[in-house]
Amino acid sequence: MAPILQLDGVVAGYGAGDILKGVDLCVEPGTVTCLIGPNGAGKSTLLKTVSGLLRPSRGRVVYRDQEVNELRPKARLLLGIAHVPQERSLFPAMTVRDNLLMGGYLVKDAKVVSARLDQAAAAFPICRDRAGDRAGSLSGGEQKQVEFARTLILDPTLVLLDEPSIGLDPKSRHLVFESIRTLSATGRTILLVEQNARSGLAVSDIGAVLEAGMVRLVGDAASLLNDPQVARLYLGVAAGADTRPRPDKETPDE
Repeated sequence: MAPILQLDGVVAGYGAGDILKGVDLCVEPGTVTCLIGPNGAGKSTLLKTVSGLLRPSRGRVVYRDQEVNELRPKARLLLGIAHVPQERSLFPAMTVRDNLLMGGYLVKDAKVVSARLDQAAAAFPICRDRAGDRAGSLSGGEQKQVEFARTLILDPTLVLLDEPSIGLDPKSRHLVFESIRTLSATGRTILLVEQNARSGLAVSDIGAVLEAGMVRLVGDAASLLNDPQVARLYLGVAAGADTRPRPDKETPDE
């Protein structure tokens, strides 16, 4: 099966500095792929390069057999690439329903938007149960659920998630990782950047280690969790330790 996303020798950065220094990565359709690595490795930069917020200076970004290097973010969004940023992106004074509708501003058919709202609510019931509440009244984990649901209004094929658990309390983090499983169950391909490497790998099919702007290792996520060298360098635990997300206690970042 052809990869849904392929990066070939991608070099990208800001100003005169290159953060990505020749990234090669394939993402298979229907999978959850988690990028892990130290701070400054280029994980968020990689997502921005895929979504079009940053253009590579060299190399190719290929999405569904089409090179997208020169396409703007809106064009990539219309092709099916949705990017959920690290920062909170809901409008706190607007209702949950209105925030969801903002996700469909590019969809011209009202019936299609209505049907997708129903699908989003089926996947994430909070969108139905709290539809009339202001988004700012939700917990951090609940807001992330709404952000995930909002991507469904555009019916993307590839969803980029940048540090979805950052800054959240343990209960909210647990909710976010369960929501990633829910999003995956809708048939989307997910490329996840997660500083909480253990929990990120635990909800993923594939893991990739990014270090110094290059992909150093790619493998089955469960295998990476039990790899002694990966555990020592990036997970902060002994190989074979219990890596399941725990809602009842703090999980240290890598």
